[in-house]
Amino acid sequence: MSENNKLIFMDVDATLYSKEQRLVPESTIKAIHEAQENGHKVLINTGRPLVYFEKEILDIGCDGYLCSNGVHILLDGETIYHKTVPETVVEQIKRICEENNIYGTFEGEKCSYFRDHNVDFHPHYGFMITAFDLAPYMAHEFTWDHVENPDKGTGLTYVADHLNISTDDCYAFGDSNNDISMFKAAGHGIAMGNACDELKEIAEYVTDSVNDDGIYHAFEHYHLI
Repeated sequence: MSENNKLIFMDVDATLYSKEQRLVPESTIKAIHEAQENGHKVLINTGRPLVYFEKEILDIGCDGYLCSNGVHILLDGETIYHKTVPETVVEQIKRICEENNIYGTFEGEKCSYFRDHNVDFHPHYGFMITAFDLAPYMAHEFTWDHVENPDKGTGLTYVADHLNISTDDCYAFGDSNNDISMFKAAGHGIAMGNACDELKEIAEYVTDSVNDDGIYHAFEHYHLI
């Protein structure tokens, strides 16, 4: 990549993908393709494993995917990084959680594993269970008996180093507080108009919401298109 090319990292839900409209806005797809034509690379950076990507998202043709919060990274169709938690560590985590009556989710490359179907432990945990109940195509189990390859971590800096691109030339787009680490790693953090206040406070720029062509307007603002 030349010194003028940039790396653009995008969260999925409520950033790239509109939950209300249940689609990727046409303006967002247009912005991505125009940025690619200008020599920039556009990568998705999400907590989702690759198996949970809608076909519509994959069909956009992004240059890379940072899955499961950066521990499974694909660039130009090739896996360049994949880290899993050792089985002994998994067993220790399971034991500690069970001893202290803690519920949680182990996320693998192809499946998510809930401790059980307890929707009352915590509002967010219950919300996740409900979401999976409504999406049977997303592989999941309500048991920890078959946990394999749970993941964690981030990968923006790894990709930048791999491509010999300064993080100053990295643009991160997000909407929630789990995007904070991505913003801190990138030279430019852009919060969606629908983003949480905590993220907006540390953003370099706040664009419009995902439903109001926020991605396209931000790409124009930074002369990426």
